[in-house]
Amino acid sequence: MGTAMKNKKSSYSARMPLAITLIIAAFASAFFISTYSNKGADYWVVANSFAPGHLITESDLVATHMNLGSSSENYLSTSDQLIGLVATRTMGVGEVISTSDVTTSSQAMSTSAVPLSLRSADLASGVIVGDSVDIYWVLDSRNGEGVMDPILILGGVSLIGLDDSKNALGGDVGITVAIEETQVLRLLSATTQGRFVVVRAYV
Repeated sequence: MGTAMKNKKSSYSARMPLAITLIIAAFASAFFISTYSNKGADYWVVANSFAPGHLITESDLVATHMNLGSSSENYLSTSDQLIGLVATRTMGVGEVISTSDVTTSSQAMSTSAVPLSLRSADLASGVIVGDSVDIYWVLDSRNGEGVMDPILILGGVSLIGLDDSKNALGGDVGITVAIEETQVLRLLSATTQGRFVVVRAYV
């Protein structure tokens, strides 16, 4: 009887350190999981696509929790006030807004929306609103305008409008591009002769 009790106590004593170790491990695991899941912050993400010069409103933004690690200082969290600032580049839905994507000066990024009419064959296939495009000016030899190499009029401009309803009939395509105000005259002057060819810009 005494021996049995002694063995029972010995077995209990042997299991105690293991039980304590398991309890500590469980608490430590829960702590680390909780700590890891709470890392990160809420950052501003684009809810609606916009072009350079766009005045940011509340509907353009959505707050999203994410862990950006060491690059977090390059992006704007919800503690930063973005409403009323001006976009410096074309941004698509889902992009995280960085510190260089907005500016407080509307004059620095003053842009104009310029409509253009193109032959359907002169617009690259697959181009959609929100793309950056390059605009080339070419002479039309079929109209007796001579022959010369294409000239890049504007590069990396934002396509903010596209009307290809006549495309199926082989008609013209209407596009609207956002460009700096200082470039408007240069672009429109090129419409007096020749034609435009628009391709997707890869930057």
